[in-house]
Amino acid sequence: MRRVSTNRFNTFLDACYVIPRRVGSVSLRLPPPPPRREQIYFIGATNVPIEVLDPALTRPGRMGRHVWFRTPTKQDRLDIFDLYITKVAHEPDLDTPTRRDEVARITMGYSPAMIEQVCSMALTYAHHDGRERFGWYDLVEAMTTVESGTAINIDYIPEETRAVAIHEAGHAVAAHVYLKGAESTRLSIRRRGAALGHHMALEKEERFSSWQSDEVGQLVWTLGAMAAEHVFYGENSTGVGGDVQSGTARAAWMVGACAMGPERIELNGKFRKREDEDEARADIMTRFERIGTQIMNRSGGGGPFDHDPIAGVLNDRDKRRTATQLLGQAYVHAHHLIAANKDKVEHIAEVVIERRELYGNELVDLLQQADLKVPELDLTDEQVWPKI
Repeated sequence: MRRVSTNRFNTFLDACYVIPRRVGSVSLRLPPPPPRREQIYFIGATNVPIEVLDPALTRPGRMGRHVWFRTPTKQDRLDIFDLYITKVAHEPDLDTPTRRDEVARITMGYSPAMIEQVCSMALTYAHHDGRERFGWYDLVEAMTTVESGTAINIDYIPEETRAVAIHEAGHAVAAHVYLKGAESTRLSIRRRGAALGHHMALEKEERFSSWQSDEVGQLVWTLGAMAAEHVFYGENSTGVGGDVQSGTARAAWMVGACAMGPERIELNGKFRKREDEDEARADIMTRFERIGTQIMNRSGGGGPFDHDPIAGVLNDRDKRRTATQLLGQAYVHAHHLIAANKDKVEHIAEVVIERRELYGNELVDLLQQADLKVPELDLTDEQVWPKI
C-alpha cells in the first residue's frame, strides 16, 4: 500500500509541471519504499495428471515445483475419523477399537473431505429416521452413497433378485480366493445408478506396484460373476457387460504395458516325448484363446480403448492373441472355482438376498466360514473345459 501511495503522489507532482524533479542534487520526490521482506509464493492445485497441463505453465521458473499429495493411510484415516466423529452425535459402538479399525479398513482411498462428508451424511440419515445419533449402518450407507450413488428404492422380481445375487456372489467368492492382498468390503444387490448390484474389495495395505499373479487375480475376480451365471444358468446375462469391458482393458494393459502373458501350463510329466508335450501345451493355449476371444470386448466405446497401450494391443494380432489367452485362462480358473463351490456360492447369495447389503467384517466372516476350495485341474482332460 505504501508503494502505491508513493507512486501516485510522485505522479501527481509530475503532472502539475510546477515542482521540478530535483534541484541540484536534491530530489523533490518521495523516495521509493524499501523492498518488502516477505516472499510471495504462487500456489496452484490440480486433480489431473501433471503431464496433461501446458508445459509453459509447469516449466521451471513458473509452476516449476510439483508436490504430490497422497490419500491418507489406514492410520491417517483412524486419526481423521477420531477428529470428525467426535464432533457429531454417534452410537458408542463406533468408539470401540474393533469398529474403528473396520471403518479405517473399508475406506481405503478416502480423502479427508470424503471422511467428513460420510460422517455428516450418516448423521443426516439418523435425523431423517428420528434418531439423535448415527450408528454403523448409517455410516456404511453414507459410504456407499458417496462411492456408488443413492440407492434406488425398487424391488426386482424374485428371479432377477436371485440372478443378481448369484452374479455378485461370484465376484465375492473369486475375490476371496484370488485377491491375496485384499479383503471384501461390500456386497450389495441394491440398485445404485445403472448397476443392479456390486461387490467391492480393497487392499489390506497401501501398495504402489503389483505382480503378475496379482493382476491375474484381478482378472479372475472380474470374470467370477460371468462364471457364476454360466454355472447356475448355463448362459450369461447382459449384466456382464461392464465386467467384460474392464477385463479386456486389464488384459490388454498387462500385455501391452507390463510384458505379461498367460501362466505357463505345467503338464507334470504326462508325456514322454517333448514334441507331444509341446503339442498338448499349444492345444491348451488355443482353447484359452477361443474362450478369451468370445469374452473380449471389441465394441469400441471410447475411453481407454482409444488410447495406448490398450488400443495398440487390441489392434495388434499377436498381442491381441496373448490378451485373449489371458482372459481365457482367468475364466477357466473362475469357472471351476464356482463349480467346485456351487452350494457355498448359493448360500452366500441367499444371505445377501435376505440382507440386501453386507459390509466389512460380517462379509469377510461369511466368506471365511464358507471354507472355499480351489480344485486341481487337468487341462488335458476334455471334461475340464467350460462351454460358453
